[in-house]
Amino acid sequence: MTDTDPDIEYEDTEAGRDVIVDDQAREYYDTLVEEEDSPFYGVQRIDLFMFALGYGKKRAGQVTQGSGRNALFNRPSLSEQQEWIIKSIATYEERDPQVLRDEKQVYQIAQEYARGGIEELHNLYIRPGDSFSELTTDLVQIGKVFYDFEE
Repeated sequence: MTDTDPDIEYEDTEAGRDVIVDDQAREYYDTLVEEEDSPFYGVQRIDLFMFALGYGKKRAGQVTQGSGRNALFNRPSLSEQQEWIIKSIATYEERDPQVLRDEKQVYQIAQEYARGGIEELHNLYIRPGDSFSELTTDLVQIGKVFYDFEE
């Protein structure tokens, strides 16, 4: 990790009440949780957001929100653990714990990674064939790296 940049100043802001997604991302979430053949069928949107956030961080990267503003869920619905995952990703991304003062920035980072992740997950879902076997392989590989498993 690099040293913090003393030239960067973060505002003291409070995040909005809701976690916001653009129109296209909202369609992706709706499709993935409402289609019976989706592996995310019946999953709560907050849980899919957290999965998309992690998948986006690892595989897709940040994607800027497009047009439209849709509340996906109320921010106070996040568990303490989920909040700390979001804060940890923002701190890692900015390489500066002072980013935590700027809650709007923290949640913007999370929403952009989740945007990248949900798009990638939706693309896997609509791809012909058993494309979710690719997701399973990805998750196994990520788990091996995370837990330092040997082949």
